[in-house]
Amino acid sequence: MAGRGTRSGVQRLVGFSRYFIVIDVIGLFAAFMALMISSVWATFVVIVHAIAGDVTQKELVGKLVQQADTALLATVLYVIALGLYSLFVDDDIPMPAWLQIHHLDDLKQLLAAVVVVVLGVLFLGFALTWTGGPELLTVGLACGAVIAALSFFLWQSAHEKGHRALNAAAAAHQAAGDHGDDAAGDA
Repeated sequence: MAGRGTRSGVQRLVGFSRYFIVIDVIGLFAAFMALMISSVWATFVVIVHAIAGDVTQKELVGKLVQQADTALLATVLYVIALGLYSLFVDDDIPMPAWLQIHHLDDLKQLLAAVVVVVLGVLFLGFALTWTGGPELLTVGLACGAVIAALSFFLWQSAHEKGHRALNAAAAAHQAAGDHGDDAAGDA
């Protein structure tokens, strides 16, 4: 009996430990909010400087793209926070279908897709403010390599998900056929 009580106490402790993720979720959400507020404020300041004529059009576009990149980075933090909360605490949060996370693979795929967009915007901002040196090629190749790797990961994940769905459908069809054979044998 003592072993059983200890075991259930350990099980309760392990089961409860998943709620410690809430601490990380709160930190990630605070970081998301800080980046978003910072981005909105910086965008406002850039627009005021543009109206005052303090920046060229090229500088304006570059600075606004940088703010879009900051907002996208904040979105990555938000997606991670939501994903961790959904995976470990409660997956019944009302969200749009594209943001629902029920499995770790869902979080990885959503995160990879967002990082591809972030890197694309990062490179765009770099290209718009490029002054003619060779660093554009280096940054472009680095971003391209990571985007290619993430795109391959996303393709492979979708391919595996399709195979799992086909296997599940075949198993369900076979199970339905087995039950149909039983019914036909009973008649």
